[in-house]
Order: sequence, then structure tokens, then C-alpha cells
Amino acid sequence: MEFIILGLLIIKPMTGYEIQKFIKNNLSTICSHSAGSVQTALKKLSLQDSIEFEEYVEKGKNKKLYYITEEGRASFLEWIATPMQTKKVKNIELSKLFFLGIAPKEERKKSILGYISQLETVKNVLISIKEEFEHMKSGKMIDTEDELLKDVLIYQGYTLEYGIDSAEFEIEWYKKLLRKMESE
Repeated sequence: MEFIILGLLIIKPMTGYEIQKFIKNNLSTICSHSAGSVQTALKKLSLQDSIEFEEYVEKGKNKKLYYITEEGRASFLEWIATPMQTKKVKNIELSKLFFLGIAPKEERKKSILGYISQLETVKNVLISIKEEFEHMKSGKMIDTEDELLKDVLIYQGYTLEYGIDSAEFEIEWYKKLLRKMESE
């Protein structure tokens, strides 16, 4: 969570609410978007001197606008330069598939169909995000002249493609599994 927040703050200063909303709308399949998770991460980053904030009042409400510090930027750049780790990508839900043979036969198919339904929902959400993302880029709602932002947008698009392709792969894999189960 901390590195996601640092990445967002490299792009632009944001309030805690804006960070939470961005994560909810764009990254909820990657991490929690709860206010508690975001606030805990902001406190941790602040204690590490990775971020600073400016307090202000807007429409009678106290707000904090968070900025990344040089320490935060260095920490983020060190993290982003480290290759992704296959050991870090764990899906505890796969243990249900591993032990599914213990469940009564009628429950096995129901469980898999429920998972396929969830995957289709995730895929549709990601497709909607991608469509909105493409609309924002083409409508010049985003400054595509800013080189950093331009590069960030390219890789955000790749992340969306990965999510959609992964969901499609899993849907097809589990449908194939259902066909195998029906032939047993």
C-alpha cells in the first residue's frame, strides 16, 4: 500500500480521500481501499519522512494535502527498480481448489460457477475502467504532453490489459475444468 501511495503522490499531491477514491476506482483488485488502510499507510509514510502534508480548510472541513519528499521518491524508485517477485503473488483462494475434492460433488460445481461469476464481474469492471481510461486520454482530460504522466499512462494501460487477460484466462480455465468434471 505504501508504494502505491508514493507512486500516486509522484504523479500529483492528493488528499487522503482522493488517494482512497483512486485506489477504490482503479486498484481495488490489487489492494484494500479502506479508509483505515490508507490512513495507516499515510501515517507510516509520514513517520518515515517519505511524505509531508499541508493542512487547509475547504467548505468548513479540515483537509490534508499530501506530497512526496525526496526520501519518499528515492524509496519509491528503489522499489520500482526491483523486479516483480513471483513468490509475492499468492492466491490463498487456490487452496479451495486444492481441497475441492473434499466437498460434496454438488457443491464443487456450485463453487466453481460462483468463482467464474466473480471473475466475469471483475473482468467487466476492468473493461469499464479501461474504457473510461481511454476516453480520458483521447478527450485530453489528461495532460499527455507531460512525459512522466505519458509514461505512467502507458503502464497503467498495460496493467489493465493484464487484469482483463488474466480474468479471461481464468474464466476459460475454470470452464474447461467444469467440462472435465462433467465427463468424470
